Amino acid sequence: MDIMLVKYYGFYFDNNSNKHILRDDFISNGFFRITQPKFLNDKGSEAKLFPYFNEFSPADLAWARKRHDKIQKDPNYTPSEEELINFFLKPVGERYGEHFPHLLRMETDYETMDEYDKDQFTNIVEKMNHYMIEIISCQLGVLSLCKSDTNELMWTHYASAGEGIAVTFKESHEFFKKYVPKDVSYLPEKRASLTYYKGSIRINGEPIKTFTQPNITNPFAALIVLNKNGVDIQNFTERLIYAKAEKWKSEDEVRIICMLNSCEHKTGKVITPKLDIDFPQATLHSYSEICLKKIPFDAFESIVLGYGISKANKNMIIEKVKANPELSHIKIKIAQHNIYGNLETTEINT
Repeated sequence: MDIMLVKYYGFYFDNNSNKHILRDDFISNGFFRITQPKFLNDKGSEAKLFPYFNEFSPADLAWARKRHDKIQKDPNYTPSEEELINFFLKPVGERYGEHFPHLLRMETDYETMDEYDKDQFTNIVEKMNHYMIEIISCQLGVLSLCKSDTNELMWTHYASAGEGIAVTFKESHEFFKKYVPKDVSYLPEKRASLTYYKGSIRINGEPIKTFTQPNITNPFAALIVLNKNGVDIQNFTERLIYAKAEKWKSEDEVRIICMLNSCEHKTGKVITPKLDIDFPQATLHSYSEICLKKIPFDAFESIVLGYGISKANKNMIIEKVKANPELSHIKIKIAQHNIYGNLETTEINT
């Protein structure tokens, strides 16, 4: 069964006309913005690691279970999380700062190892997150879609409180076989994770044995270290792109990922990634702020008018659709609240 693919649009402020304009250019040109992760609206979890400080992530426990299964002779025995943590995850021995706290105070600016660990943990997470979102954003972008044309939150937040419009697509179209939509997960265990436990570091469960301060300072070296320590880079990247915080769950998002160099139209200022280090040009390069991808008009299924759209904008959208002969096949619908307060869409005669 095909899933619904929906893009919501509202108003934006046009500096040239000095007024708010309904974003409907796609009706005539078929262009849709492929947004780099650094420009998406989720600034808290978008393309960022889920951090664990002095506790272990679901990925860590999964790694420990695999190690346990290799040595366990009884296939019916299921170890507890406590067993997995104690035997496979907790680092062995004590660090000198724990055993000789006075030496820590003499040789560093830290009073306790806990203070030291928190600072190191914060530093690592911040640098890794900054690096990942910069390196991903210069390579690819996201077309964020919803799986429903009656999502009240989406109409409210992205379609100007119902005064805007939405466009639905045919998932069976060839375009979506090449650029395959994939669900976004809002489960913490699906996100890329970084665990810091008393000086030991894990990425997606894999122990990083050579993650030292120079590696943190140079993010390119960090990526090499991750790969050498067994981290599946493809899985790591997918977790960064296709998972976000649970508070965004109501958006019911599905994503299409496109390489920026596949976009047919680019505009806006040229962005240079901010890493302040020497980096191979083939890996890190400048890119246009706005990258537009053309979706064929025969992939369009319907235009949905918002429940609060004005009569003037309703007529304008209908006329724009009629003016494009390549959209003669699509349906014009309107979203309305039923007597129970739920949104429904119905086709209208034009």
